[in-house]
Amino acid sequence: MVRPRNVNRTKADTNIPDWEQEEFGSRTQIKKAAQAVTDLGEKLAEMTESEIKKMQLPAEFEQAILMLKTMDKGPAIKRQKLFVGKLLRQNEDLIIEIKEKLAEKEARAKQQNAHFQKLEKWRDRLIEEGDEALSEFTEHYPQVDRQQLRQWIRNAQKEQNENKPPKSARLLFKYLRGLEW
Repeated sequence: MVRPRNVNRTKADTNIPDWEQEEFGSRTQIKKAAQAVTDLGEKLAEMTESEIKKMQLPAEFEQAILMLKTMDKGPAIKRQKLFVGKLLRQNEDLIIEIKEKLAEKEARAKQQNAHFQKLEKWRDRLIEEGDEALSEFTEHYPQVDRQQLRQWIRNAQKEQNENKPPKSARLLFKYLRGLEW
């Protein structure tokens, strides 16, 4: 007697699209890929509501993410995570779009961190070196208020020597951050 080909397949296997079965070699790989997609949904739920809305996701998916975001612990949150994963797996283009947007967001964050680090170095250098660093700084940025900077630098140095809170250093950093780079 010849058995039909589908007899050995489990119910879970029949729900897996053919393209997924061809792309992955084993059921373990399929499960790992599905988990990665679900993790992507969880990563989106960790974002703020305004960041989620800025991503301009499809309405049904955005609503599912926002619902996941508001849920407390329990079995319902697990179901919602699985639902979000299911919505993502149904739309491969959406997965690619989300990954690109998250990569752009991460790149902007890295760029902003690098910018802040540069500003912190300038602030520290201005406080440590004083007028010498200020002269170099004003060569690069002639639009600055040199007198105000000099006052903040002197006050910051004084605060540093007296072990006081760095109020002037914060003001100096805030001013540097407000400059056009």
